[in-house]
Amino acid sequence: MKKLLILIFITISFASYGQYRWEVTGGATFSKLNLDNVESSSGTGFYVNAGYGYVMGVRARTSIVFSLEVLQRKSSLDNIIPGVPLGEGVFIDNPDVEVLQIGFNPKFRYLTGEGKDRFRGFINVGPSFRVNTNFEVGGVELEDEAYEKLIIGGVYGVGFSQMLGEMFDIMVEVGAMNDFVDNLTNVDSKFFDVYARVGLRFRIYDARR
Repeated sequence: MKKLLILIFITISFASYGQYRWEVTGGATFSKLNLDNVESSSGTGFYVNAGYGYVMGVRARTSIVFSLEVLQRKSSLDNIIPGVPLGEGVFIDNPDVEVLQIGFNPKFRYLTGEGKDRFRGFINVGPSFRVNTNFEVGGVELEDEAYEKLIIGGVYGVGFSQMLGEMFDIMVEVGAMNDFVDNLTNVDSKFFDVYARVGLRFRIYDARR
């Protein structure tokens, strides 16, 4: 009985292991902070994403990708009056806004093609849960009570992967991100981003999937 349980455990482990794809991507994000009665323009930050995908199907068409991400969002406020309060504890003297976020992004991915096709397109969509770790306006770091800590949003991407041998794919993806929660306390302040990134996906086991 003990040997049978060990055999079952090993079989399940290898079967599950063969369904995972690890990936690391990075690139630029172009963010715009939308505020009531304030004109704004986008700024350029960075986006780093690392995670793994669980393949759901023998043709590897669909998967759930669990990713950790670090995101820098920048924007510029255009028609501001220096010294005017923008929100609780937020006074504007310089139009530059910079935010650093760390978060988690589970998403559903659908891939075109089947099996070992060398070129495959994909689309993915899912929620994002991010924590504002640093929030600066005009080069001045805001007090904790001036901005929200947890930001919930959505991520929507399209791209393609190109096979590089049996174990690796290069990935290219473009997409958009938006916030469902305000960033500044008691102020309508949501980011909208367009991003572009490249990276590498690799298989540890069972390259046929």
